Amino acid sequence: MNNAPATFLSWDTEHFGCRIARANIRQLDAASWRRLEGWCREQSIDCLYFLASAADQDTIFELQRQRFDFLDIRMTLEKKLQSPQPKPADENFLFREAHEKDAPQLLEMSRDKFNFTRFYADRCFDDGLAARMYEIWLNKSLTMDFADRVLVAEFENQVAGYAVCHLNRPPGEGNIGLLLIGESVQGRGLGGKMFQYAAHWFAAQGMQKVNIIVQGKQIPIQRMYQRRGMVTRSVELWYHKWFIKCPQEA
Repeated sequence: MNNAPATFLSWDTEHFGCRIARANIRQLDAASWRRLEGWCREQSIDCLYFLASAADQDTIFELQRQRFDFLDIRMTLEKKLQSPQPKPADENFLFREAHEKDAPQLLEMSRDKFNFTRFYADRCFDDGLAARMYEIWLNKSLTMDFADRVLVAEFENQVAGYAVCHLNRPPGEGNIGLLLIGESVQGRGLGGKMFQYAAHWFAAQGMQKVNIIVQGKQIPIQRMYQRRGMVTRSVELWYHKWFIKCPQEA
């Protein structure tokens, strides 16, 4: 059993070119901070991620005292599923599972569309690398079994939206990792229909619940999911702590 206070993140480290870890602990006081900081120093960590409950004021105070940077509000929304879950009906869109041949369209549609995340908010990360990580996530989901399924919507024979779906996290629950609607079909209600199609697919796989993570600043996105019956499951706060001079300022 790993009792270390943090976990070294090899993929993030390789991608961003600095040593990155994520705290395993969720509560912080002076004593636990000394242990966490000591581990980071021993492992030569450059940047530490910490996810705290928005309701834990003591931990938030300690994070502020230790000069962590607050970067994002992480909201997890959930919906209980009934089986069968209706599939969206819209003669303008074709809903189907994605194929590897869809990758060029999906990657082009995704370019520079995830600039609301904590990796963009952290000015110590290069914006180009922050954008590239989501392109890699999508490409791996299509070609390397990184996700259980990628679902797409077609409009006039072109991919217009997609949802990246993961099963059993935790058991009996599905997660939508990414959901994006193309600019050419904005305002047609495709976001809600894409979610409905994902819910239909999850229910068909025997899932009892579907979850999705959204940023606190994404008010219109939250409202769209709420109209589809999703409710707030948790509210958490992302913090980063840099132990070195910001690479973008070096």
